[in-house]
Amino acid sequence: MTSAFTHQASHSTTHTRRKMRFVPKIAQINPKAFIPDVDKLRQRIRKTQATSNEAVTGTAEYSTGEGEISARISNLEVMVAEAPGRVFDAYLINIDAALYAGTNLMPELKTVVAALDHLHRPIRFMSWLSAATPAKLVELMANEGIEIAAEQVITPASLVARYLKRSYPGAKVFVAGDANFREELAANGIAVTDDAMETDVVIVSFTDEFNMKMFSTAYHAIADNGADLISSSLRRLRRLPDGSVEPGVLPIVAALETATRKRLTKNLGSPETDLLEMIFDDVDIRREEALFVTDSLGADIRMAKRYGVPTALVLTGETTIERARELKRKDQPNYVLSSIADIMPRYIKDQL
Repeated sequence: MTSAFTHQASHSTTHTRRKMRFVPKIAQINPKAFIPDVDKLRQRIRKTQATSNEAVTGTAEYSTGEGEISARISNLEVMVAEAPGRVFDAYLINIDAALYAGTNLMPELKTVVAALDHLHRPIRFMSWLSAATPAKLVELMANEGIEIAAEQVITPASLVARYLKRSYPGAKVFVAGDANFREELAANGIAVTDDAMETDVVIVSFTDEFNMKMFSTAYHAIADNGADLISSSLRRLRRLPDGSVEPGVLPIVAALETATRKRLTKNLGSPETDLLEMIFDDVDIRREEALFVTDSLGADIRMAKRYGVPTALVLTGETTIERARELKRKDQPNYVLSSIADIMPRYIKDQL
């Protein structure tokens, strides 16, 4: 039986693209498009040569002035092991892993939040943990003496709910994920079902509760009812607060793709930029004037740089400056910091 659900005409972009997928359209080729702009090409070559030997350094070894460093940071071209020399207009902080390990928040975070509030700089706290809810994170912060509002917190469920409302209005959703995740979707007005034949969209998020019954329902919803498959993340492994790892969302998605022979429709996790689009729809600030803070190399950094947001890596646990140096420049953070307190300029940090 085929799902009766269809997208409303005014919100049918995703549905239309799915129909068009099997009707190839041959694009007209402009021969001039293959002729390079020689002047621009020369400028790119000179620019690459000028920065090709640059390494991560401290202030004492770095010969470039702070103004030039700031300009190049704005262009996401350089990585430096020092605190920013400026206050950004907004701060986007990933509080997973070492920044958010159970209830043990970094001691410096309280001071940083107080300073940014005093400077009237908006802060958004992000978590990729499927079990996290804005209310839970607000409570955890309050226990640490940090007062924030639920509107400042973005979780996988809130991101997925926003996407579903825009792309699948009125859809019924089966969640192969955590109970908190399902409850958060329902609280955001999403119709959640356990009936495969009613399901229009299957959402996969991380869960300790995943089992064969959950897999079977997701399979039949996709294979028999034509439901789309969407993931809250495509991380292969999930790092736990104690430093250990366990399988993430990607293995579940791969298993469903293999079983149904249908591809994932949409990944909402990093390095896709949907989370940042959600934030900047709410915060009226130019993206190059914000700072994205994370303790994780890889997808988070790629997401922010793809969206044009400067990045800061806080060194914790397994993350080291040596690992950052080994990455391609496009995957390197702009600032490498030993503490989250270092996201503040020295002249402010010294007064904290």
